[in-house]
Parts: sequence; C-alpha cells; structure tokens
Amino acid sequence: MKTKRILNLISMVISAVLWVSCSKKQGEFLKFSVLPDYVVVIASQDANHAGVAYYNLDGDFLGYITDFKDIGAVPRGLAKIGDNNLVVSVDVADGIHEISIQEKGHDAFYGSPLFSGNIYDIVAGIDRLFAIESNRIEVFNYEGLRMSSELINTTVGGCTLSNPRGLEFQESTGYLVVTNQGGADNILRYDVSSGTASCVSSVAFGNNPWGVASSSNGKLFIATQGDDQIYKTDSDGSNATVIFSTDTTVINDPTALTILPNGDLLVASSATDSIERLTPSGTRIGDSPFIKDSFSLNVSDISVLKTQER
Repeated sequence: MKTKRILNLISMVISAVLWVSCSKKQGEFLKFSVLPDYVVVIASQDANHAGVAYYNLDGDFLGYITDFKDIGAVPRGLAKIGDNNLVVSVDVADGIHEISIQEKGHDAFYGSPLFSGNIYDIVAGIDRLFAIESNRIEVFNYEGLRMSSELINTTVGGCTLSNPRGLEFQESTGYLVVTNQGGADNILRYDVSSGTASCVSSVAFGNNPWGVASSSNGKLFIATQGDDQIYKTDSDGSNATVIFSTDTTVINDPTALTILPNGDLLVASSATDSIERLTPSGTRIGDSPFIKDSFSLNVSDISVLKTQER
C-alpha cells in the first residue's frame, strides 16, 4: 500500500508539470531552462506583429519578449546594452525602449519630442548608443541620457547623411559605419572617440545598401536592396565583391545583417519574411530558411546576444 501511494504521488507531480508546460504560450516554458551561451534576437516591423523574439544558434524558437502594438510603435533597431538586455529603437511612437530576454514587456529608455522623425537603426558603441533620426544620428549614454552636444548632424566634413538606414560600430577601428539609401548610396564612417564626430570616409556604393556588419578584421559585409545581393568590402566600403548573387527566392529586400560567433552571416530577407544563414564566403547553409515563422515577418534587425545566467 505504501508503494502504491508513492507511485500515485509521483504520477500526480508529473501530471501537474505537464499541465503547466502545456498551458504556457510557445516559448514560455523554455524560459525555465538554462539559457544557451548565445541567442539570436530579431525585431519584426510587420504591423500584425511589431515585436521581438529570440532563438538559439540552430534557429529554434526560444521565446517571445514583447510587441509594441500597445503604443502603436514599429521596432526598427536592436542594440545590446548589458547582460541579457537590449534597447529597441521604434518609429511612429518615436523612442527607445529597453527589453530583457528573461522578462516579458518593454520599459521606456528614452522618449522626447527631441527624438522624432524617421527612426531607424540603433547600435552600441564603447559607451554610447547611436540612433538614426531622419538625416541625423542622435547619441545617448547607457543610462538613457541624450547627449545633445554629440549629435551627428546631416553634414559633417565630407560625410552627408541621406536616408541613412543601417549602423555598425567597427570595433577594429572604433569608427561608426552608416549606410545611406539616398544620393550616391554612400558608406560613411565617423570617428566618434572624442565626443565630437568627424568624417573619416565616404564611399559611393550604389544599389541602396541597408544592412551592414563588421568582421573582427574590419572587413564589412553589406546587404543591398537595389540588387538583392550581399557584398564583402574593405573596412571603408571600397573594393566591393559580391559573395551572394541575386536570387530573390532566397533573399529579397534585405534589411539587416549580422555575424554569428563562428563567422557565419545572418541576413534578414524582408520580402520573404525569413532569415537566411550564409557562410562567410556567401554560400547558403541548407536548402530552407534559417528562421521563418510568425515572428519573422518583415524583420527590421537582428542581434546576436551573449547571455549571462542570473
């Protein structure tokens, strides 16, 4: 009889655990698991989603963090600001919000009429955040204070912002990289080390560049919407070589590009609502998208976050 009671108790515990796990929304139960060393975070600017989700390095869905439909905002960019935390730049209800992969929801990081217009990408530098606001780049510290004296205006020396879309902080040089979709579609670089940005280089690129990522040796990878190709260039955007040629069934209207810890590339294909994984030489990995689900609709940005257990 005693053995039977013990077995019944074990059965009840197992049933309770299964009920809890099945009653959770997709991804929530996984949050009780140990986080992987790295996660891939994506932001969707689709009106029906307008949210942020995260995955492991195999492209498996892990969790849904938040959406911005409650404030009528469109997420544009992601930037890492600490252990398991990111900030999201949002358009329409212009501002910056902080999120965590371990918690649901979003908190205001910065919001003011001083930050308004066409909001696009955001990137983290050494101790500053840089965010596109129309044809300017606003600068913030990691506490959410707008550094008004460090604003990067439309024209700085030989660099002119014209419909900027993508940002990257080039760790090998300490320069801020910007992709323009206006004028000659220039790739711009700024020295932001002193608090007053100076123009380092401006290279005419063409083909409406958007996503940009910098490798550890300073080489740039650039995604272009004009011809739906991926290029590898020198550190200033010159000497471009096509590594992924046009195939709009795979990559169509690329918006974001990032590099995985092993050097592979992730490219957001907004027109196909998917994310593709490429080798550093541009070869597609597998014969299906790396990520394609209800959360990858019209992806605006991708970030690879090294996690920290708490």
